[in-house]
Amino acid sequence: MRGPPPIGYLEIERALRMLALGDSDLWIAGRLQEVEHPTAAEAAMLLRRGRRRQAHVVLEAALARLAGESDGRRFGWFRDAGL
Repeated sequence: MRGPPPIGYLEIERALRMLALGDSDLWIAGRLQEVEHPTAAEAAMLLRRGRRRQAHVVLEAALARLAGESDGRRFGWFRDAGL
C-alpha cells in the first residue's frame, strides 16, 4: 500500500511543470495560493513580483526536501509498505 505524498508535494511539482510550460506567472501564483505549504506562498509572492527564476529555485528546493533523503530512501512514501 502506498502512503500519501508529503503535503504540498504534488502541487509544487505541478507548479514547476507549469513554469516549464511557460504558463502565466499570475496564473501559477493563484494556483499556489491554494496550497497549504509555506514554500508555495513564498513562490506565489515571488511570481507576483516578476521573480520567476527565484520562484523556480525555491520550488525545486522544496520538492527535493519533500522527496526525502538522498541516501536511497527518497520517495519512501511512494514505495509499497511491504518492500
